[in-house]
Amino acid sequence: MDHALLLKIEFDNGRALTDEKISTLLSSSEVIKSLTSTFSKKSLYPIWRLLALSEIPYVERLKYTQDLVEYIEDTYATSDGFSITGKGEDLLPCYNAMLIEVYSKLGYADRPVVTHAVEWIKKYQIFERNEKTVWTGKGIQKYGGCMKSIPCYIGLAKTVKALIYYSKTVHDDQVIEIISKGTEYLLQHNLYQRLSNSAPITKHILDIAFPQSYQLNIIELLDIAYMTEHMNHPSVKSAVDFIKERKTKYNDWRINYIYKADGFISFDKRGQKGEWITYLLEKYLNQIN
Repeated sequence: MDHALLLKIEFDNGRALTDEKISTLLSSSEVIKSLTSTFSKKSLYPIWRLLALSEIPYVERLKYTQDLVEYIEDTYATSDGFSITGKGEDLLPCYNAMLIEVYSKLGYADRPVVTHAVEWIKKYQIFERNEKTVWTGKGIQKYGGCMKSIPCYIGLAKTVKALIYYSKTVHDDQVIEIISKGTEYLLQHNLYQRLSNSAPITKHILDIAFPQSYQLNIIELLDIAYMTEHMNHPSVKSAVDFIKERKTKYNDWRINYIYKADGFISFDKRGQKGEWITYLLEKYLNQIN
């Protein structure tokens, strides 16, 4: 087992580790070595690296992570939130949400840029059909229409997930209300199905992959169900059944998709036991009565 995963398991179980033990596990993880061995400003490379690192507890202690956070803030932060170009008008709900989640996991939920990003959600993100946003930024039209009469499911789901992590350290009644409203929308869709014909909402929504990418997948959706304690909800059963059917004869799960982008690294390898996704899925399923 990679030592980054061991760190996550210990952290999730609330076990206290000495600084020396944490340092040893961080420095001996092959996953962390892969994530911190190189850096590039090309495309969205920095975002994918920080997204991956944020899945590992205590990585905020690494200089690589600290430098990356500084670069992300200098490059993508605006007075409205996070934008892939550094211009407020190009803000996209999905990337804004993913970086809120990253900062929250790293312990930076109280930074001004995160506050701005959350305020943007409060003012402009829509969570129902036929709602209209008053946001006039060009990005939401340029990149596919994030908030038309039917809100982009990817952006909505990632926003809900981001706010759940944000709310672990920052108490905000309006955020709690948004999480509840957004979760209800996801449950109406059984997490992954179109209302019209029950087909998967997107091409990649049933992918088994980790860490997250732009492509919303079932691991993320079950994470939401788990964190909101909805794993026993009838609307989650279809997703749970799907996951159970994908368990191998070796009593584990394996990834079936790797996102292709500069800077993105999958934690598990194709054709091998997916230690990360197996741990996560077993954790989620254990919430079921």
